[in-house]
Amino acid sequence: MPPWYEDLPASVCVRLTRRCNAACSFCQAPPTSRAELPAADIGRMARFFARQGVRSMKLSGGEPTVREDLPEIVTLIAAAGLKPVVITNGITLSGELLEACAAAGGEFKFSVHRPSSDNDLVLRRRSFGEVRRNMALVGGRGTRLSVNSVITPGSLSLMPELVEFSREAGAGKISFIPVVSRGRARRRNEFCFSPAELDAVIGRTAELADQYHGRITVRCIDFRSHAYWIVENDGSLWAETASEEADRKICGREELLMLDDTVAERGL
Repeated sequence: MPPWYEDLPASVCVRLTRRCNAACSFCQAPPTSRAELPAADIGRMARFFARQGVRSMKLSGGEPTVREDLPEIVTLIAAAGLKPVVITNGITLSGELLEACAAAGGEFKFSVHRPSSDNDLVLRRRSFGEVRRNMALVGGRGTRLSVNSVITPGSLSLMPELVEFSREAGAGKISFIPVVSRGRARRRNEFCFSPAELDAVIGRTAELADQYHGRITVRCIDFRSHAYWIVENDGSLWAETASEEADRKICGREELLMLDDTVAERGL
């Protein structure tokens, strides 16, 4: 077994596609590639990760719901023993996906970056009504619901409103993610945090976490402070950071798939 497998985190992300039904200006993974892993390969990878102690698999994009086989993928991940977490802009959720995620004990993470119809300006698509309705559908089924919100220097003041919006929508958690210089956000001044502004995000998160303790979990995920393990849409495994230049490729698709066979043969 390669030495890196001992460093696997509790949760691994899989980029199911780079296709999307929105066009966020700070998109971290724009549609630069049309490669997509077959559902069967994702199931094999899930089995390998589960055997190594990984507990959940996040499904991201692009926008994962543009894949018609997403319900099947959710079911395969749950069968492997992992919790499936669908990270979505919330524009379109099929009844089949809702049922599959509920049956799998999964979770939906809605990416909401403004607490009003101004969110449409970020997604560059009129969609806030659909997002709210789909959040209500998820909550009504009793499926776990949380919110991811990318924070830019221009949206710092909206953090309290985003927490309240998420709480009212039935979310159990909101994660603030300071934008990093990747994808469409790369080298754009409006998405560059000064040290003081970044400290403000972290400090405000701590204040809101105290204020809403017991009602909703509030946290900050800063990719400047730790690597994010992700299977890219071509099947390669990476430890991604706040800078594309600092990303580290762990292994390719074929090696990752072979590891599933190796672990199964050895009964590990």
